[in-house]
Amino acid sequence: MKILLLNDEFYTTGASIAMLRLAERLVQNHEVSVMSRIEGEGEIKKKFEALGIPIVKDIQTDAVDLLIANTILSGAHVAAAAAKIPVIWWIHEAEIGRDMLLRYPQVAEGFKHASHIVFQTEFQRMVYGSFLFDSPATVHVMPFWNDAIYRQENLQPEAKTPNKKRILSIGTIEPRKRYADTIMAIDSLDAELRNQIECVFIGKYLQLPEGARKLADAFPERYRMLGELPNEVALSYMASADLFVLASESESQPLTIWEAFELGVPVCLSDLETYRHIGLRHARNAMMHPIGNIEVLAANVRTLLTSDGLRKSVTAAGKSLLLKNLTDDWTDRFERLVYRVNTEAEIKKLGY
Repeated sequence: MKILLLNDEFYTTGASIAMLRLAERLVQNHEVSVMSRIEGEGEIKKKFEALGIPIVKDIQTDAVDLLIANTILSGAHVAAAAAKIPVIWWIHEAEIGRDMLLRYPQVAEGFKHASHIVFQTEFQRMVYGSFLFDSPATVHVMPFWNDAIYRQENLQPEAKTPNKKRILSIGTIEPRKRYADTIMAIDSLDAELRNQIECVFIGKYLQLPEGARKLADAFPERYRMLGELPNEVALSYMASADLFVLASESESQPLTIWEAFELGVPVCLSDLETYRHIGLRHARNAMMHPIGNIEVLAANVRTLLTSDGLRKSVTAAGKSLLLKNLTDDWTDRFERLVYRVNTEAEIKKLGY
């Protein structure tokens, strides 16, 4: 089968990594090509090229049998292509995606034309409920995982300064991720603990609020902005971390949380509704704070950095949750969906 993958951009995000992992599976049995909605370079593009997957610049519906479109912002492309070929729309965003639909109404056209829609969580089905009620698409909830950790025979933690406590955050540095909350929380800690902390941010830099940016500039050894790094290098930093913090105001199912669980790193998260749908619970397998509540975030950071008993209990519970989920091979389920879509298209050609 000839399959075109439509990615959003080629820099490293959870959605891009998920598409790469799917491509690694599909290229074994299908003729796969890929394009990005926004042209540009990035680590993920290098990975596609290493797999021998052609990079194309437009959707030629007469040259492919199926389009798999990544992220909510590909909705207009979904609508345009679906008139000629079947389309699987893989939506990764939760509340932020709903906000994008309101800002860019043309994106919502995808719901009227996609053959199948894939979410990561039941929470997303709730978020997009008003767009799904009359959609002809079949909806699937398919959690996904990144197995990059298990491919490395000897994952080595990234070196750090002795006696330093490393806090790690991974993701595009932009308002939705609320990196400023992490910076402000660390700055509010007592001097003795604060001076022991090295905070590492990995991800493409787009924007930081002025106050947080000034703090980061004033203390470059405490707040290190490393930019985009290959997934393998990011995992080495995760393996060396004492704490992983993700203070986002909107997520669906971040891969980085599962990577932290696998590597025994405790996590501090904002208290998002979506996390309840994937089994995360405050003080059981993560420490959570209300979105934007810097005081509670700081208290959670302090507790996890100073309480060995709590660290052990939450990391053990986190890994237990991960291992239960790993029993399901999501790439196998996704490829079965690809074959199903192809069969449905053949039946349609026969007039049924």
